[in-house]
Amino acid sequence: MTHPLPAPPRADATERHFILGTAGHIDHGKTSLVRALTGVDTDRLPEEQRRGMTIELGFAALTVGDTQFGVVDVPGHERFVRTMVAGATGIDIALLVVAADDSVMPQTVEHVDILHLLGVDHAVVVITKIDAVPADMAELVAEDVRQLLAETPLATAPVCPVSSLTGEGVEALKGTLREIARRIASKPARNPFRLAVDRVFTVPGRGTVVTGSVLRGVVGEGDTLEVVPGGRTCRVRDLQCHGAASARLSGGQRAAINISGVERSLIARGSELATPGYLQPSPMIDVRLRCLASYGRPLRSTRTVRLCLGTRELPARVVLLDSAELAPGGAGYAQLRGGEPLFTTYGQRFIIRDESAMRTIGGGVVLRPAGRRRRLDAAVEHEALAHLENGSAEDRVEQVLRLARFTRPTDLALCAAAGVELDELPEVYTRLRSAARWAPVAGTSVHVVPAAIDDLTARLTSWLERFHRAHPELPGRPADSVVGWLARASDRSLARPLLDRMLAEKVLRRLGRFVCLPAFAPALSNADERLLGELLEEMRAGGFQPPALETLSVAAQADRKRWERLASLAVALGELVEVAPQVYLHTQSEQRLRELIRDLITERGPVTVAEAREALNSSRKYVVPFVEYLDRIGFTKRIGDRRVLAQTESRPGNQP
Repeated sequence: MTHPLPAPPRADATERHFILGTAGHIDHGKTSLVRALTGVDTDRLPEEQRRGMTIELGFAALTVGDTQFGVVDVPGHERFVRTMVAGATGIDIALLVVAADDSVMPQTVEHVDILHLLGVDHAVVVITKIDAVPADMAELVAEDVRQLLAETPLATAPVCPVSSLTGEGVEALKGTLREIARRIASKPARNPFRLAVDRVFTVPGRGTVVTGSVLRGVVGEGDTLEVVPGGRTCRVRDLQCHGAASARLSGGQRAAINISGVERSLIARGSELATPGYLQPSPMIDVRLRCLASYGRPLRSTRTVRLCLGTRELPARVVLLDSAELAPGGAGYAQLRGGEPLFTTYGQRFIIRDESAMRTIGGGVVLRPAGRRRRLDAAVEHEALAHLENGSAEDRVEQVLRLARFTRPTDLALCAAAGVELDELPEVYTRLRSAARWAPVAGTSVHVVPAAIDDLTARLTSWLERFHRAHPELPGRPADSVVGWLARASDRSLARPLLDRMLAEKVLRRLGRFVCLPAFAPALSNADERLLGELLEEMRAGGFQPPALETLSVAAQADRKRWERLASLAVALGELVEVAPQVYLHTQSEQRLRELIRDLITERGPVTVAEAREALNSSRKYVVPFVEYLDRIGFTKRIGDRRVLAQTESRPGNQP
């Protein structure tokens, strides 16, 4: 940004905008080519001019017909590949520069690999310095480049011989660029907005200015943007594109943005500006990873690498999903775990280099911008990632909702995570609903994908299996404990509806106030079976004056913990009913209790505790817990000091 005050806005609705980036070995004439095309010397630093070598990114503008190119010139030296990757972020067309007097060199190969990994599908091969060699030599060099590109998406890239010194071939190159641009769809001018920062500086009287390639979306004066990492918001004061003021800028343009509200020290190359809420931090991302054949050795799982994301570079650990190592030239699913939060979107390309940042190992594409440590088995995880990689918009949204479980992401977050545009989301939701791939949990308004419930069921099953293995003698876990687990794993409002659903589908089984797996049967020793039989017989014989557990004969034959466990098992199996804490009735007695109280109320109307005691031929010590139990289960209803029959009668053991 060169003007302290905005120049009059330049607007041309018919213009198309693309980012044009150079690539190639050092001293092959990339900067000279940009100067021949644009008239701009992008080596602006004194050291660059003194050494005759590009060190930092350079920028220029090129207009060809109705197409405006933002040109990014990158360094070719192997020590500056990191800078090259930062400059290659967001480019639409590559200028692969190869000198006619040198041919293909190591950085030519590495830059081609990087372009391939970054998903650059459009390029022009420029054979420079043709004035320094015979014509047949230039053609031989062109053939070398064709062989290099033969197995890449750039295999059909046109070849343009050029002399930056004499100008020969420059106009033909411009025409080729115009033709390629006509075959490329312009980036949609719709938000969310995203820009990867490659420069930050201060303009006296204006404050902080950041520059970068607009990756997507639209930004205008007065907009509020979020700076990541950091999460701080800033306000756009004004905009420029290659020195000319503009009221708005969109994808495919170079942008210089004068911002306020964020200190200069809090933003640097590697930062991003985006629509607030669009980019979400995550310590790990799930990816499709490719190891370059040129790397020449396997990439082992858990290795630490340098991760290049946009204009940012940071250390990360590679965790492979399918195997312990990835062979040269191989590809597979992996998780990248950063030492600091990562900000990515679905489909974003990345590069990984070795820890010393001397060699490019490989790269790939982001499938999950917010990964989680593995909980599903490898086969299920592989299938889910395959749906993300190759599936439709509905498949991707379904997988994102599955991972979100019972919390619906915002539309902005879903746009980033599934690669679906904001205006497409309503129709995607409609199609998912129609196919029953996104539906409400029974009894609630909360929508989830069925696979999320399947995942939850699998985790709950594993939790109960571990309990059954550790405690084969117990009837299961208390129902309230299972409800609590479901509330923590899903949502408090969904816990009981989910439990009811699993019970109805016979995924779980209720034994009294306990919940267990259907195939589970409490295991009892011969001695415990005998004690349980004696306990039940004594409780049956006690009738409406049931003995306390500690007074039973089994109490003298086993410790308290053992016979309390047997009583709990009897309740779970429906042999006993716990009408009050430590007060049990045999099931036959409980059924008789209901019959007598029903007949009494039917005959006499509302009854008192004293009348119930007389009918049961028991004492107040027992009858009070009996009638309170009947109230609690909804068999009777208390009105003053009398009981009447309730509208709905419950069966014993229905309450968790």
